[in-house]
Amino acid sequence: MLTSQPSRVVLIFSYLMICVIWGTTWLAIKLSISSVPPFLSAGLRFSIATVLILVILKFRGYKYKFSLRETLFLVLIGLGSFSVPYGLVYWAEGRVTSGLTAVTFAVMPFFAAVMSRIYLKTRDLTPPKVTGIIVGFAGLIVIFWNDLNIGSVGTIEGILAVVLSAFLNAVVAVGVKKYGSDIDPIYINLIPMALGAITLLLTSMFVENWSTVEITPTTVLSIVYLAVFGSVVAFALYFYLLKHISVVMLSLTSFITPLLALISGALFLGEKSPSGTLAGSAMILVGVLMMSLVGEKNTTEVVDGSRSEGAPSK
Repeated sequence: MLTSQPSRVVLIFSYLMICVIWGTTWLAIKLSISSVPPFLSAGLRFSIATVLILVILKFRGYKYKFSLRETLFLVLIGLGSFSVPYGLVYWAEGRVTSGLTAVTFAVMPFFAAVMSRIYLKTRDLTPPKVTGIIVGFAGLIVIFWNDLNIGSVGTIEGILAVVLSAFLNAVVAVGVKKYGSDIDPIYINLIPMALGAITLLLTSMFVENWSTVEITPTTVLSIVYLAVFGSVVAFALYFYLLKHISVVMLSLTSFITPLLALISGALFLGEKSPSGTLAGSAMILVGVLMMSLVGEKNTTEVVDGSRSEGAPSK
C-alpha cells in the first residue's frame, strides 16, 4: 500500500505542537499534584485519555481487528512507554531535582541514535548528528548547572531510574518505527494508555494516601489538560511523526521541552529562570539545527530492507 509523504509544513507544525504541549505539561503536572498524589494524578490522566480515545475511534468508525501479535506489541508499548517509565520518573522526582531529571532524561537521543543504527540500519551516528546531540545536551547542562547536585545514594538511584525511563522510551520509539508503521496513530495509544492507567492507579492504591486528596478547579483543569493535550493529542502526533521522521530527530524534543517548561513556569508561576538559560537555549537551538539542517540530509534509513528515510512506504 502506498502512502503519501506529508508536507514539510505539516511535519514541522506537528513537531512544534509536541514540543509546546509537552513543554507545558510540566506546569500542569506540578499543579495537578498540588492536591492529588502523583501516581493517582497520572492514573486519572490516562484513564480520561483512554475514554477519549475510545470516543474518537467510535466517532471515526474505526474497525477493530484483533490480532494477538499486535495486541502483545501494544502491551509492550504500554509497559515501555507509559506504565514503567512514568512510574520511574514520578518515583525519581522525589529523590532528584527537576533540573537534574530533565538533563538525565535527555540521554534519550543517544540511546535512540545507537539503537536506530543497530536495528533500523540508519546513519544516525554521522559526525554532524553526533555533534548536534552533544551540543544540545551541553545546552541543557548549562541551563541547569546549579541544579545538578549529586551526592547521596537516593540521588544516584533517582538518576538511574530516569536513565532507565529514557532507555525504555527510546526502545519503544525504535520498536514502533520498525514494527508499528501500519498501526493507526490513535488506536496505537488505546491499549498502552489503558494499561498505564490501570498500573498507575493500582500503584497509587498501595503506596499513596487517598485521604489527602483535595479536588480543586485547578487540579481538575490540569488533569483534563494532561489527558486531552498531554496524552491524546501529543501521543497521536508523536506516533504519527514516527512514521515520517527519524527516531533521533523526534527524540530531540527531550532537549526542547525542558526549556519551554522553564518559560511556562516563569509566565504562570513567576518562577525565576536559571542564569544560564539564554546561553543554554542558544546551544540547544544550534544542536537541533545541526541535526535538522545538516544531519538529516544524508540520513538513509532501511526498515526491514524495504525503504529509505523520507520515501513513501510500501
